[in-house]
Amino acid sequence: MPTPPPLKTILCPRCNVAKTYLGTKRFHEGTRWGILGDIGEFFVNKETFDVYACRVCGSVEFFVDGVGEHMRPQ
Repeated sequence: MPTPPPLKTILCPRCNVAKTYLGTKRFHEGTRWGILGDIGEFFVNKETFDVYACRVCGSVEFFVDGVGEHMRPQ
């Protein structure tokens, strides 16, 4: 199966302008372990996403970090 060509920009579906890359963000799911500190963090689900936002309407789009990066702008 051929690889699709890379995308030049990620467009906002509402405004039809290029979204701005805000960086890679980590999201923490679940409670903080407090007294267990860093050991408790092994039992918590964390997800990492590349985040893009529209500078006109403020909509945000998340992409799983490490998946399909060849199709997004650098």
